[in-house]
Amino acid sequence: MDREVNELFLAHCSVGQRVLDIGCGHGIVSEYLANKGINVSAVDISEKLLETFRDRIKGKNLSIEIKQGDAYNIPYDNDYFDVVVARMFLPHFPDWPVVLREMSRVTKKGGKLLVHFTSKENTELGKKIGLNECDFASSPRTIDPWRFYAEADEQELKKVASSNGLEISQRLPISFFLHNRIIGYQLGTEQYNAYMKKIEQFLEDEKVREFVVWFDKEVVANSIAAISHFNIITFKKT
Repeated sequence: MDREVNELFLAHCSVGQRVLDIGCGHGIVSEYLANKGINVSAVDISEKLLETFRDRIKGKNLSIEIKQGDAYNIPYDNDYFDVVVARMFLPHFPDWPVVLREMSRVTKKGGKLLVHFTSKENTELGKKIGLNECDFASSPRTIDPWRFYAEADEQELKKVASSNGLEISQRLPISFFLHNRIIGYQLGTEQYNAYMKKIEQFLEDEKVREFVVWFDKEVVANSIAAISHFNIITFKKT
């Protein structure tokens, strides 16, 4: 997932642009982009994670500004960034439209927001054709912050985008084999958990990882958003 998301984000960034990685965590995205010559501002609320990030890149000649900051009050001026990216971040907020509005605030007109988000259509299709109940697949209904994932369908995304001066340029499904609700509702909780453990074992093999990336690029990316639980959504600020 890291490889796919990083490459997709990089495809929308150019040398010389200002890029914000909001909710940067350990800095997986920030370091990757900076290694490609991108000027990155990395923001996270956890000072502990940021210290780990700083220690890891210490001595490296990378253009990264690391700041502790709140996603509800990003510590930058209006219209500051050309591109804003968020990996595995926005769906953790029940009030994600509020966070998206703040991300839009710091984005220049004509700039892009690339958001790793979850497909409600995937969950609904899984329920419709599934043979079993699956606890993990039902986790968006819980309030446990470690399991919560907000979801949105095309109509909801367009409504939120429009109210924040954004339009959807692309919605790209990725990571078919990971956390897919269609698979979860087919297998049921016990078998699905076993499936996920097996996938993790298979992905230790570089050849398997190559196949998974190929499959996502050649098959999943050319399918409907419902095929996978994770999408990369590209918003443009109008």
